[in-house]
Order: sequence, then C-alpha cells, then structure tokens
Amino acid sequence: MNIKKDTWQKQERAVRATQLAFDLSSEVQKHIKKQAIDDEVTPSDMIRRILGLEVKSKKTRQRLSFNLSDEELNQLGAQFGIVEPDEARKKRLIKQQVADLLIQFTEQNKQT
Repeated sequence: MNIKKDTWQKQERAVRATQLAFDLSSEVQKHIKKQAIDDEVTPSDMIRRILGLEVKSKKTRQRLSFNLSDEELNQLGAQFGIVEPDEARKKRLIKQQVADLLIQFTEQNKQT
C-alpha cells in the first residue's frame, strides 16, 4: 500500500509542475540546443543547468527521428531496391539504409 501511495504522490507532483515555453530568437535556441547536444543532455536539462537548478537525468543519447507515410516507406523501399514481403523486416532494412545515408551525408559534410 505504501508503494502505491508514494507513486501516486509523485504523479500528483508531476501534474502540478509548471511548464515554461519561450519564444526566443533562433540564434539563442540554436545555441542552447547545440550546447545540450555537446553536453549530451536534453535542451530542457541544459536550461535547468543554465538556471542553476538541479538536473536529475543522466546523459542522454540523442536520437534523430522523423515520420514516414506508407507511401513514402514504399517509395524508399523502391529507391533502395528492397523487395520484402515481411513489412517489419522491410522497415528494418529501410531504416538501416537511411542510417547509412545519414552517416554518409555527415562524412561528406564534416567541417574541417
């Protein structure tokens, strides 16, 4: 019973938390986001750090993500020459090809 009460109290505190959103210049936002990436933290944790507030989360592994429609998924499958009846396997193969292209893009565009 104590565990349930403790969990409920934590959830209640989270609900009461206040979220602040800022309309700052793109230069300011970009700088904070870049610093967060360099420090391997979220932009939210970077802001907490700048403000001198406690940062409880651990370093994060930054992830890139985007959404694809079924049509776009099929388009990429054709582009990469992936013919696979198993949809889950097809998505994994496309994901690997996209990752390879992003790595190639990065290598070609590194600033020296």
